[in-house]
Amino acid sequence: MRKKEFKKMIAALALGSAMLSIPLVTAYASVSQNVNISMLHEETNGAKNNKYHKLSKGYANLKLSVAASGNAAPTVTVSLMKEKFGFDSSYGKRNFTPGKKWSYKTTTHQYYVDGNSSSYYLVAEKSGRYYEIRATGTLKNK
Repeated sequence: MRKKEFKKMIAALALGSAMLSIPLVTAYASVSQNVNISMLHEETNGAKNNKYHKLSKGYANLKLSVAASGNAAPTVTVSLMKEKFGFDSSYGKRNFTPGKKWSYKTTTHQYYVDGNSSSYYLVAEKSGRYYEIRATGTLKNK
């Protein structure tokens, strides 16, 4: 009789654990967010353009296809920032090399973010003043 009760308890525990884990798996599913950058000037700031991203604590991948209008390919530096009261937090700068004459080059870089928030934004800067830059891609948790 005890063996039968023990088996029932194990089955109930397994079923209960499975039911609890389903919402957790869904909550941490990766959501891809589109990124579109067009630069005529030296800087484009997501906070000033009201372009925010929601990220969860952990690693976030920024995958960008970047192209420049001319024969030169000025480096594009992209910073991940988090808006907060006082000074905004920086999660690092990553360099992207664009393709020349509107040919796109794709690169993926990773950032580590320390909390769940919908206040993350990107700041893109380029070193050359005379070329237009376009970038498209995604930002998502790993």
